[in-house]
Amino acid sequence: MLSKVLLICCFVSILILDVDCRCNETLSCVTQNGKHGFCMGGQCLAEVQSKSRTNLEFRIIAKYPEINIKEIKDKFLYIRGSGLGLNWTAGKKMTKTATDTWEILFTFTSSDNGFRCQDCSNDITITKKLEYRILIADKTNMIGGNFVVDLPVSMSSSYFHEKPLFKVYPWFYSKAGHASNVTIHSPEIGKERKIYLYFPPSFNENTYKKYPNVVVFDLYPGGDSKILTPIVDKLLAETGTTKEFIIIGYGDYQPNHERFVLLTPVPGTYLTCANGTFFNLCDNCLPKNYTVDEEYLRLMIDKCGKRDNIQGFGDRLLDFVLHKVRPKAQELANNRILIDQPNTGVMGYSLGGLMSCYAAWTRSTIFGLAACQSPSLWWPLNNKTLNTSDFDFINNTLRDKSFQQRRFPQKIVLDAGSEETVSPYKLTQSTVETAKMISNTPGFTMNHNVWVNVYPGETHTVLEWFSHFWIVCQTLLPSAGAPQMPRIHTEPSGCVANIASSYLNINFTLLICVQCARFLFYKGV
Repeated sequence: MLSKVLLICCFVSILILDVDCRCNETLSCVTQNGKHGFCMGGQCLAEVQSKSRTNLEFRIIAKYPEINIKEIKDKFLYIRGSGLGLNWTAGKKMTKTATDTWEILFTFTSSDNGFRCQDCSNDITITKKLEYRILIADKTNMIGGNFVVDLPVSMSSSYFHEKPLFKVYPWFYSKAGHASNVTIHSPEIGKERKIYLYFPPSFNENTYKKYPNVVVFDLYPGGDSKILTPIVDKLLAETGTTKEFIIIGYGDYQPNHERFVLLTPVPGTYLTCANGTFFNLCDNCLPKNYTVDEEYLRLMIDKCGKRDNIQGFGDRLLDFVLHKVRPKAQELANNRILIDQPNTGVMGYSLGGLMSCYAAWTRSTIFGLAACQSPSLWWPLNNKTLNTSDFDFINNTLRDKSFQQRRFPQKIVLDAGSEETVSPYKLTQSTVETAKMISNTPGFTMNHNVWVNVYPGETHTVLEWFSHFWIVCQTLLPSAGAPQMPRIHTEPSGCVANIASSYLNINFTLLICVQCARFLFYKGV
């Protein structure tokens, strides 16, 4: 009886898979219809058919305060997407499973062609990811970039009792974030210090959401922060290309010359005005509209300047920000700041760019993201010549073997203008050199987790910093999916996630005025 069953099975296999039961294991063979194959499991196989997977499942849960829904008749959330039973034309109603909680279950199949809904007719096949958006009443579209489920999904088969769960926190109405200022006493650097905090557009609307945090140097309550705020608002709420994040800004220098003390990681020498300040051209010793060149250095060494020994309290400032400022920000944010390493960034321009690179390189367990923009890597001036630079970060910090070992994963962006080449600062050249050195460090690869940009024709100004802020944010904190729903499927009203025509649609006159006020202070820094 058993032999008859085996013969029947073999016969069926021959019909289906084009096999021959008479072969020697692992040797080449010929099937019944003359095809060449290999003997596997006692059968001559001309090919091995791929097995599809069925009954795969995962869930998506959307959390949103129902009290904030403005629609009167339909307070349910809907979902549209790129496949697995979803489309961009009409949404599926999600099931309300708890207070402020909506859910949908996906059952799908997987094959060598891709992934598709299991029980849907005419469903498209997708390959790498499912993109989707949440809508209120299938009319009011969420703000920001698409949510994403990367495929394949682990533990989605019937073997697992608990299926994968993806939580998202959409928002629908608010397009503007808000700033908050706080004063904190600092034992590390002394005195009462004012801190600038920026909370993103969804912060007050969806109180379930948590955010990455980015420390940004040279941001003071008022001043430049007022210009940066609308830039960030537009980037997060209208372009949809960047994740929302919280900014922790420090720029309270008492007096202004303290900036050199707090934004330098090692002691060093610098030339400052013998009389007056850079704001009044060293008591009119420097010519109007001067540029930082050889003539400037000659005047500062021989006539207008004096040697100033800087203490280099950069580490003290970092300790203050991490141990005093960020905990206070976390308190004000009701513990909604993500403070793990992948969600903690540091950014800065000029001396702030130097400190950003220094913070990331020496504290990789804390900072997972860093932007060093036009960084003052020249620091300090050579103590003997005063017309050359020591480039301490490149020559010492980057080459320190203790910082090259056991590093945590990071993403680092460096940039500069092509015209920042003047000696002894050489910002353009040193920025490119630093990026190359970092990319040659184990764990780093150019264009994978380290990037360098040089902008042709651009010089060392705050304007350039702000004008490229969006590039840094999109590189370090990109949205998971596309910026918006495909345009042919957007609603005529209620859709607020549209690509902005410009990243910098702000009051340009105001920007120029502030830039002029700070122009001299930043020269050569």
